[in-house]
Amino acid sequence: MSENLTTIIISLITVLFGGGAWKFYEFLVKKKSENKQLERSEKTMYRDDLRNRVDKLEEDKEECQKSLMDISNKLSSLSTKVEFLQKENNELKIKLQNK
Repeated sequence: MSENLTTIIISLITVLFGGGAWKFYEFLVKKKSENKQLERSEKTMYRDDLRNRVDKLEEDKEECQKSLMDISNKLSSLSTKVEFLQKENNELKIKLQNK
């Protein structure tokens, strides 16, 4: 019986560690590695896309802020003009009433 057991163990070791088995194990390891790489590349693409979108939004935000500042400056300038025009208009009305 021990001879049969020895033969079975040797056969199992030969099958487990034979050339075909090594190729199969190598295939499994490569497949697992490729799957991980594919998952990483998808995450990287998603992350890069998000970075590009954030950069674009930051640029748009800066442009909007500049535009808002220009509009604010023009508004303050126009409000000052309106104040002076109202004062002048009131002065002219008073002069017309006095005549």
